[in-house]
Amino acid sequence: MIETLLHYNTNAPRYTSYPPANLFRSAKDKAEVEALWVESNSLFPSNLSFYFHIPFCAKRCLFCGCTSETLKEDSYREEYFKAICLEMDKKLPWIDSSRIVTQVHFGGGTPTSVPTSYLGLIIDKLKSHFSFSPLAEIAIECNPATVTKTLLVELATVGFNRISYGIQDFNLETLRIIGRDPSLIEVSALVELSRQLGFHSINLDLIYGLPGQTLESFSQSISKAIEASPDRIALFSYAHVPWVRPEQKNLEKFDIPDAYHKMSFFLRAREMFERAGYENIGMDHFVKPSDSLAIASVEGLLHRNFQGYCTRSTTGQVYAFGSSSISQMDNAYLQNTRDTSEYIQKVLQDEMTEIRVHPLSETEKIWRNVIERLMCNNALQIDEIERQVLGDRWDRLCALEKEGLLVKVSEKEVRATALGSLVIRYLVSVIDPLLDNKETEGVFSKTI
Repeated sequence: MIETLLHYNTNAPRYTSYPPANLFRSAKDKAEVEALWVESNSLFPSNLSFYFHIPFCAKRCLFCGCTSETLKEDSYREEYFKAICLEMDKKLPWIDSSRIVTQVHFGGGTPTSVPTSYLGLIIDKLKSHFSFSPLAEIAIECNPATVTKTLLVELATVGFNRISYGIQDFNLETLRIIGRDPSLIEVSALVELSRQLGFHSINLDLIYGLPGQTLESFSQSISKAIEASPDRIALFSYAHVPWVRPEQKNLEKFDIPDAYHKMSFFLRAREMFERAGYENIGMDHFVKPSDSLAIASVEGLLHRNFQGYCTRSTTGQVYAFGSSSISQMDNAYLQNTRDTSEYIQKVLQDEMTEIRVHPLSETEKIWRNVIERLMCNNALQIDEIERQVLGDRWDRLCALEKEGLLVKVSEKEVRATALGSLVIRYLVSVIDPLLDNKETEGVFSKTI
């Protein structure tokens, strides 16, 4: 089976956005940016998602692909948060105040590397402008190596109700190789403590294919993750892209699992998670059957944005703040400058923080919607307009039935098989017009 899957191990986008971020163009001017934000008010979904990028980490982990930097002095971090608040003061008035907030997400970097009061200030500022849904998700990513009970109490107090821990691996030698410190609190106890404090959704991130991992050691890590019993587990494939992240070259002196072994890790993990009662949803998540993501998957209402999987009912158009953050609206993508110091200066001087933008054409919106539905739900039912846009690519996709990757339910509906769901990025790449006759080696990571 693994040999069969490797046949489909090609280079392709991760499809967290469409078109992918490497195709965004330079932003024109502040007038273009404001116009796109204002125009989004009349588009769907009407509810609001907010993302705040906190780039600071206690140290740089060698495997990481996130936009981050090591901690600087307190005064610099304070200046950064003042810049975020100023950016909010400028842009929040562009958003219709009658729209409802259903999702807020803090990512990084390590958002908990700054005083919790800074995070609370941002949440309070949002609440002064907008009404929050009673079921609004307020989520934060954490490095468990720095999480204490005191910190968790503070996070719960300022309003966080979802939390994600970047465990990556439980094996101490693997963590040493990638420059990651283990959890300060034993992970099972950390999950239980989080529940007691009112976090109603707890996620653990794991990565397979890391240098030093073996099938035996990773299986032990999976067992420990299951024992901790989180609501969700994200199982990400390590992307070795030293041309993008030069620090990853330091890992090449260790044994990096090849595609065959990576797939064996994933299949073993999937088997163990499913035996423990977790359901595989989307490309790389395992959730308990009662989880909202599991229910959304069954109903065909699963959605994915830059922050991960979510449901159609909780996600909105994403308005992002902070360095490198990407706003993900119905009509456009807009990305702030990645350089933190430059971001601060641009805000202070009332200059445009967005350096890249991609206004979406109506045809691109159709492609985005089609690709997202296939990626999230392992199935695709198209209407007549979508059929016309897809053209012969729909026939190309349907032809994969002969290879056992999908089942053609009707002339306008296909469903991925168990085999096809394992290479869903490949299925999507078959219909992606941006990949026609394009060089993908060294541009996108492997699908396995």
